[in-house]
Amino acid sequence: MKSVVLTLVGCLFSIWLLAQSSALRIEPAELRKQVTVGSFEATYEESVKVTVTNTSGRPLSLRWDKQVAYQPIGWESQICDKVASYPPAVSTNYDPLLGIIAPVELQPGESFELYLNIFPFNISGQIQVAIPFREINRPDAILGTANFQISIFEESMIQSSRNGGGNRPSIFPNPVTDRFFIANAPPLSRVEVYNTLGRTVKTFEQPRDGDSFPIEDLPQGVYLVSLVDENGKVIRTVRLLRREFRP
Repeated sequence: MKSVVLTLVGCLFSIWLLAQSSALRIEPAELRKQVTVGSFEATYEESVKVTVTNTSGRPLSLRWDKQVAYQPIGWESQICDKVASYPPAVSTNYDPLLGIIAPVELQPGESFELYLNIFPFNISGQIQVAIPFREINRPDAILGTANFQISIFEESMIQSSRNGGGNRPSIFPNPVTDRFFIANAPPLSRVEVYNTLGRTVKTFEQPRDGDSFPIEDLPQGVYLVSLVDENGKVIRTVRLLRREFRP
């Protein structure tokens, strides 16, 4: 009898999870974009958006939270929904303690566009942001998450990495402070970083096109970066200089 009850509880919980996951549709759920600009202007900004649709069959009162995994020092970002455009310092549309009470109200079948606006302030780099959505009265259940990975580079940075390299895979920026990027590479199985003693200090498995590779925790100095293709062959090894940022 006990096992029957446990099975029933498990089935009900699975149904509840399915109902939560199907309450909201986010298109696209993952947005990856790389932008190359000829030269930065002080007022340059990049704007991307996703469409959020209520598929639950009932009215939803939504809260979103801006969770920045990383971004270059000096960058700012803001969220705009159907209610308002929020200053970069604001990371949610619902925080009564801060006096922010602006839930997005969606009727069944209704959609709205959520915008992520990025202000790079003349700095090349990449930002990764997750925007989870919850109901105001059910804050523990995430209905869906919009994931953004946006890279913005000044063309001169990419071109400098190719000097003397033709169309071969290249790494930029070099020297690097926090994260490096790879250009003109075929699909890779991993990226390996070695110190001058030949010891592996970083390994990045199954990198995707457009990914960045964080090394800000490594000491300043010279490193070797090996690019390994899907057949396990090292297709190129590049010398990389890691140094601290000095304003």
